[in-house]
Amino acid sequence: MPVNENVILLDIEGTITSISFVKDTLFPYVTEVLEDYVEKHWDDESFQQDLESLRAQAVVDSNIEGFVPISTGDNAKKSVINNVLWQMTNDKKTTALKQLQGHIWKDGYESGLLRGHLYEDVLPVLNKLTELGKKIYTYSSGSTKAQEYLFQYSIYGDVSGIFLKYFDTKMGPKGSETSYTNIANEINVNCSDILFLTDVIVEAEAAIKAGCNSILLVRPGNAPLDPEKSSKFKIIKTLDELLET
Repeated sequence: MPVNENVILLDIEGTITSISFVKDTLFPYVTEVLEDYVEKHWDDESFQQDLESLRAQAVVDSNIEGFVPISTGDNAKKSVINNVLWQMTNDKKTTALKQLQGHIWKDGYESGLLRGHLYEDVLPVLNKLTELGKKIYTYSSGSTKAQEYLFQYSIYGDVSGIFLKYFDTKMGPKGSETSYTNIANEINVNCSDILFLTDVIVEAEAAIKAGCNSILLVRPGNAPLDPEKSSKFKIIKTLDELLET
């Protein structure tokens, strides 16, 4: 299937990297080192910025059942740790949490404890698409920095140069059509010139509503797709199928 669009917008988790890498490697790393990280970096300017974002998010979350507040004083550090763990347990995708996680993963990548996973079909296909003049971007719930680190410290070395820009939920929720309009405006193209690849039907539907085109990926370990809702989409198992004529 030839790719007519000039812009390829990629989801990451479940699309070009495995869900298990995120769930079984990245998230456990955060929970494992979180207490030490908070203690070590508490007075750093970057952590204080993360803390400010977490406190602002806590105000938004304060009415949620089971909410874990962030306090001040002697219990401040412990309350931050507990709030972060509460967000992660509830699979919250707040910008504040993703920003902190990205900084924690940076330490892991730089120390060599983490290496970003990519499916083996990803780089050859993206390189070929680039040769064909396509522009490659990502859009993930992970922070832009977390995305950059994954590619910079990947199992194939530094492959970050293939991506022109990374987008995160600062553009808006991935299930909202306005997010894709925002991205199109940001890179100065029409939505119709964007092909969005994802493993999540709600995201694909939002992209379509915005005027983009979208294809669903089925990777090992991904949640099964709803047969009825997915029937209106092209479904592929690897990126190689983008190059088939």
